[in-house]
Amino acid sequence: MACNRAWWKPRLASNEEPINPYRVIWELMHAVDPTHTVVTHDSWCPRDQLVPFYEAVVPHGYIGWGKSTPLGSSLGLIMGAKLAKPDWLAVNLMGDAAFGMVGMDFEAAVRNRIPILTILMNNGVMGGYTKKQPVASELYGVNRLSGDYRKVAEALGGYAERIEKAGDLRPAIEKAIQQTRLGFTVLLEIITADDPVFPGG
Repeated sequence: MACNRAWWKPRLASNEEPINPYRVIWELMHAVDPTHTVVTHDSWCPRDQLVPFYEAVVPHGYIGWGKSTPLGSSLGLIMGAKLAKPDWLAVNLMGDAAFGMVGMDFEAAVRNRIPILTILMNNGVMGGYTKKQPVASELYGVNRLSGDYRKVAEALGGYAERIEKAGDLRPAIEKAIQQTRLGFTVLLEIITADDPVFPGG
């Protein structure tokens, strides 16, 4: 499916709950000042959902990389980006599996006073595993994840919120941005749907 904005608009503006991941990206795009923001993402779904829509308008406004990288890489990347551009908003987008790999490193950002904004899209699954490993998914739930990551971030000393309603997204993102300006390391855990449709097929 080509990235035709009109075709994708129902997803980008969706009010469904759990929240459509494309709605998260849409609200992020409209809440930040792209001239003073650096954005990156993790592998798989967050990358495939963000890249076709987020528009980087200045050099260094987006950190991209090749086809794949270890899950959780975006957390370290965005800490480095914030240190390089301390007066810019620094945002990384990751899934629950990625946070599961490196989430304890959120404490490094807190301890070192690196005020990043991590947006965690929690859909409770590792995308694509029902196709790649159907038997293990059915019998053993290898694709299933669980956890309250907001509580993890709070326990590590950060500011965190959990968002479950689409209408709460924009205010939560705007509040999170303000918290980074106050010097807090922030995690927004957004409960999302598992949307298997990606631009480009």
